[in-house]
Amino acid sequence: MSRNNPRGETVDNGGGGGHALLGLLLGLAATSATLLVWQTFTPEPVHLLGLTADRLSAALTLLVAGVGAVTFRFSLRYLDGEPRRRRFLRLLVFTVGSAYLFMLSTNLLLLFVAWSLTSLGLHELLTFYPDRPEAWPPARKKFLISRLGDLALIAAIGVIWRDFGTLDLNAFLAAAATDPGGGSGTAVGLLVAVAALTKSAQFPFHSWLPETMESPTPVSALMHAGIINAGGALVLRFAPLVARVPEALVLLAAVGTLTFVLGTLAMWAQVKVKRTLAWSTVSQMGFMMVQCGVAAFPAALLHILGHGCYKAWSFLRSGGLPAAAPAAPTPPVRALTLAAVGTGLAVPALALASRATSFAPLDSPGELALAAVGALSVGQVWVALLGTRPATLARAVGALAATAAVPALAFGLYRGTGAFLAPVLGELPRPGGPLAWAAAVIPVAALAALAVLHAVLPALGRSAAGRVFYVHALHGFYLGAAADRVVDGIWRRVVKGTKEVEHG
Repeated sequence: MSRNNPRGETVDNGGGGGHALLGLLLGLAATSATLLVWQTFTPEPVHLLGLTADRLSAALTLLVAGVGAVTFRFSLRYLDGEPRRRRFLRLLVFTVGSAYLFMLSTNLLLLFVAWSLTSLGLHELLTFYPDRPEAWPPARKKFLISRLGDLALIAAIGVIWRDFGTLDLNAFLAAAATDPGGGSGTAVGLLVAVAALTKSAQFPFHSWLPETMESPTPVSALMHAGIINAGGALVLRFAPLVARVPEALVLLAAVGTLTFVLGTLAMWAQVKVKRTLAWSTVSQMGFMMVQCGVAAFPAALLHILGHGCYKAWSFLRSGGLPAAAPAAPTPPVRALTLAAVGTGLAVPALALASRATSFAPLDSPGELALAAVGALSVGQVWVALLGTRPATLARAVGALAATAAVPALAFGLYRGTGAFLAPVLGELPRPGGPLAWAAAVIPVAALAALAVLHAVLPALGRSAAGRVFYVHALHGFYLGAAADRVVDGIWRRVVKGTKEVEHG
């Protein structure tokens, strides 16, 4: 149904078609919820026409369809009166449907097609307002980076076909578990890691993500809550192989660490809500890759689901948020003392939680790294609760309660999710050796350094060097500008070459 707005433009309200598309998304969400319940009680995966319904795909598709349905419902009101609303809604459903298909696909060609279509749909959404020049540079960066990811993924598929003779992901993983194929398995693991890094905005492919503020708010919600997780979902699908390729693990951990450090520093410097949320996503995606890099795949799945729900909620409510009153900074000495006390008290709490949940962090470097992150997290809880005066008895009790509860909850969720994924991922090896230890130590050291830096920020901000650092962090250390120059050069060559062909 259409009408004319006061400027004489035809306004498309979507009509009944919009509600039909919403019903389609709700149907997909209901299907995934049904699959999830079914798989919980009957964990045998179901394979049909290159698709696999198992616990992993049911959880991921439920996130994609759920976020898609909520975003679509929000879009019906958000774009009310927009002349091209119907086109937007169709693009949104196309993108969600492609991502949904990607999460289910285990035929490698179908998986690649769905992977590529998701990227193309997102590109159209990012450039929905073509008359906004600010929308094009990040969209072009995203487009070129995605093509790099496409090349890495199709190369991995080519190696699998050449050396393993199959395009079925399940058959390949079963074969690789018994015979990784030497260099072939390593090549596939590294190529999958590169494809995942490009898809989930990892350094140095991250700068486009915080710059995509010219598209409608529902695009930001869909992208930050769902589409950006595709890299992590790809690694989870290939987890039985990636866990056996230490080079891929250390690559994921090292690049993920660079990404979450950069994203966190830039996030602290932002003053606008949406840019803060965007840099937060960069940081969170980096940490998700770290979890994959230390072979903590259950933690990565929990991270994807939790971050997806939180970020969709955050973006869809960002337009109505009042300006937050700045909190009084905690003096550096007090913050460092509280962080040290909380982290120290977390160690015996972690030992008790380990006994209670049968979680054995000493069995692998990656799980030991998770325990260290848990201890650092407890230290930050102490700073949050007791860093501001007055430090009441209730706050002190809360800090002590969190010291006991955080390790128990974290270990319990990790063990439960590991048991939930066991029918899908099988018995995974526990990586060891120098590369596994490097993958575990690098992110923990970086997180500890960030905790110290956050404590001394108030004092640092009063110095000339600190103010200079703040300006650099506010602009993402100018990595986006450098990427813009590279992309502009490539884009001009591509456009020029296309015109020469057209006129040749």
